Amino acid sequence: MIKTTKRITNYITSRTLQKIQEMVPLSVKIMGIVGVFICLLGLTVIIDMRSSMTEILNDQLRKRAVTIGNEVASESTNLILVGDLIGLYEKTKTVSLHNEDVRYVLILDEKGHLVAHNFGQGIPAGLLELRQLEIDSAEADVIEVDSEEGVILDVLVPLGKNTGWVRIGMSEANMNRTINTLSIKLMVTTLGIIILGLFGGFIMSHLLTRPIKRLVEASIAVAEGDLSQRVTIGGQDEIGQLGHSFNGMAENLERYTQEREALLAELMDKEQIRQQLLNKVISAQEEERKRIARELHDEAGQSLTSLIIGLRLLSQQNDLEQARGMAEDLRKVAYLTLEDVHRLAVELRPTVLDDMGLVAALERYVTEYRCQQDIMVVDLEVHNQVKERIPSEMETTLYRIVQEALTNVAKYAKARNVSIVLELRPEGVNLIIEDDGIGFNVEQVLSERTQGRQNLGLAGMQERSALFGGTFEIESEPGRGTTLYVRLPLEWGEKHERKNTSIVGR
Repeated sequence: MIKTTKRITNYITSRTLQKIQEMVPLSVKIMGIVGVFICLLGLTVIIDMRSSMTEILNDQLRKRAVTIGNEVASESTNLILVGDLIGLYEKTKTVSLHNEDVRYVLILDEKGHLVAHNFGQGIPAGLLELRQLEIDSAEADVIEVDSEEGVILDVLVPLGKNTGWVRIGMSEANMNRTINTLSIKLMVTTLGIIILGLFGGFIMSHLLTRPIKRLVEASIAVAEGDLSQRVTIGGQDEIGQLGHSFNGMAENLERYTQEREALLAELMDKEQIRQQLLNKVISAQEEERKRIARELHDEAGQSLTSLIIGLRLLSQQNDLEQARGMAEDLRKVAYLTLEDVHRLAVELRPTVLDDMGLVAALERYVTEYRCQQDIMVVDLEVHNQVKERIPSEMETTLYRIVQEALTNVAKYAKARNVSIVLELRPEGVNLIIEDDGIGFNVEQVLSERTQGRQNLGLAGMQERSALFGGTFEIESEPGRGTTLYVRLPLEWGEKHERKNTSIVGR
């Protein structure tokens, strides 16, 4: 039970000290540490100095007592031999008057009887019996005696030729007063040093905690979202390095946040463009279906109806010559119907792109485009360094980009000359489409696109290039034509083709 109570008490005490330590500001901790350190240092110095001074002064007092005893003994030997009691009495008085620490001087004969002393009205009781005389001793002997005024050093010095002894009593009162006075001065000095130390600790804590407070305030502001906070801390010490690290962290956070916001805005713009492209694709699909349905109904449907009616009339015809004429007419109607169906199939997807590849498909498309644009010179130049065909999806993408680009040239550029350069290399495909038309302001068109306006042709070409990890660049100025650069990495396209093939194979 006692052990449990002790543990609980220790736990509560440690928790209390921990809470106090957590609540006390850093400046108070620094001043407290400085004050406690100076107090301990001052207390140690006072104790050590007091001990050293006591030892030194006590030793000096002993030596002085022995010296006085030897002097009195040497001067009293002749006087006691001749029996000059008056001289001995005067000698004791002289010694006590000239030495403040001497409390008594006793001169004893060879039998230990008191011969002379410095007391006027008799010696104190028990003083003579305080110690025994040592007859065979030839040197001074010192003992400590407790009295009402403190410790007294009792010195016993033998006289020469066994004629007696001299006892000198030296008080330590003056020595103790001197030690106490010096101790008080040391305490006052220590107190002054403590005050100066606390003042220095206050200045030091202020110098140390001021930049730390700035760091704390800036950290709180950054945590609340203000990433423009910076701290100004001079010096190359640890706090200065911490300030530089904080500024670097804040700059990185601000840059990262700006980049993230820019990326988010770009993603939102791309998502908006993708949505518009998707809507355009869906609308284009519906329009294409309507057009195909209309053409099938208006052309193929009417032709097939004519064939049905003609075949019915042909079956009712008895004249062979008229039947042959009607059959020839029906053959022409069937041929035209077949041409219309073939034209629709080619418009949906050119079969030459699947059968003979990208180069042949582009050559046929450019030839048809020249026939449609009589006033425009269109030049196609192909540099093929690839032995095998590139992936079909990449062929379709490049074909649609050329198709979209030439459509835009016909609609907006008012160009007289168009140049198409296709480079097929092992590492990738480069496509350059250049015209000498009226051009346009690229930045303005791109900004209009980010604002949600309809520039879906350029966006579609860019999205097609991005799907294959490629790049799409535009160079144009008003009145100086337009150049499109498309670069698609062939290795990525091959991997993409292999991936799609594996998925289909599954």
